[in-house]
Amino acid sequence: MTTFISLTLIIFAYLFTFETVVYFICSARHYTNSFHKKYEGNDFVSIIVPSYNEELTLKNCIDSLVNQTYDKYEIIIVDDGSKDRTLDVAKSLLHYKKVVVLAKSNGGKASALNFGIKHSRGNIVVCVDADSIFLNDRLSKLLEPFSDPKIAAVAGNVKVVNRKKVLTKNQALEYIIGLNLYRRMFTNLNCVPVIPGAIGAFRKDIILEVGGYSLDTIVEDMDLTIAISKKGYKIEYAGEAIAYTEAPESYKDFFKQRYRWTYGTFEVITKYKSILFNYNSGKELGLIGLPYIIYSIVVNIFLTLAIFYLIIIMIFYGYSYYLLPLIFTIIVIQSILTLYVIQIDHEDKKLLFYWPFQVLIYRHIINLITLKAFIDYMIGKKTSWNKIDRLGKNTLKYVDL
Repeated sequence: MTTFISLTLIIFAYLFTFETVVYFICSARHYTNSFHKKYEGNDFVSIIVPSYNEELTLKNCIDSLVNQTYDKYEIIIVDDGSKDRTLDVAKSLLHYKKVVVLAKSNGGKASALNFGIKHSRGNIVVCVDADSIFLNDRLSKLLEPFSDPKIAAVAGNVKVVNRKKVLTKNQALEYIIGLNLYRRMFTNLNCVPVIPGAIGAFRKDIILEVGGYSLDTIVEDMDLTIAISKKGYKIEYAGEAIAYTEAPESYKDFFKQRYRWTYGTFEVITKYKSILFNYNSGKELGLIGLPYIIYSIVVNIFLTLAIFYLIIIMIFYGYSYYLLPLIFTIIVIQSILTLYVIQIDHEDKKLLFYWPFQVLIYRHIINLITLKAFIDYMIGKKTSWNKIDRLGKNTLKYVDL
């Protein structure tokens, strides 16, 4: 029994350390090598805002978009058959000269985005969620990488705006440590798998070339990103192109959001399984990106199940001293990583106090949701987009920035 426990702990520590070190090295290289060149192009930009039952968030979003320092753009609001007052709110914003309002029957977010792109005038398309808000220079920051003609699309930096509860503070920390560090790493490896729906920019001709947003999966942003990468196009991450988004405040909505993300990830992996380990089709994505996503899912689920098992063993057999080296390793590595990411992302250092909850509880909740989504996907249980309830807290007054 002691040998088995020791072996399990060694594997646990090794996997945790390996993944963390990979994150750190690759993201540090991207941060060090990234440069900021002012966008000097004169491209007309179309900002697409798909909206379904967003009466509480839409005005805040548009108010933050109309005064961008880069002024060659239009804002296209697409009401996707909302059942609330979203369309009325959209029409009330027509006094802004840059705003265009379109309405269609409900067909889902991908359908709304494609409808907006079809009616857009720009040769660069920026897609944002209706709960996203921007500072007035963020559009220009998002456009900076397009100074390189080889860049086909740009992923922005998503941050949580409503940070008053333990759940949302942990989401804020997760976005900083996980999602944005994750994108820095994959940008350095030239295999970005997801351009977030909250803030992403594309050359319009590239979107049209791959057929637009797909309705095949419930994670249309990841689906489109991989379709672009599969063609061999380069995707960049712009860390200073920040969009603040409203995170779920209830555990019910949090579960729905994460379940959709993970279930949709399995759909996308299945859809693009032909590029796995394929050197000829989006080689970095096939050789590194998608395999790493699969590896990360497997490892994180294993770590959660392993730690639950170890806790039970420690309780019944009294081998508590075996956990001390593991706990010490996790504390040291996680502390260094958290401090580093908060520093490079110019974030609130008070969030550091929440990382024990993040490591000991929050991540395991996500891993268990991932496990459920995987089981449901394997047995063929279907799911829908599972839209979460909005609270209208997508305003900067909710967080000290």
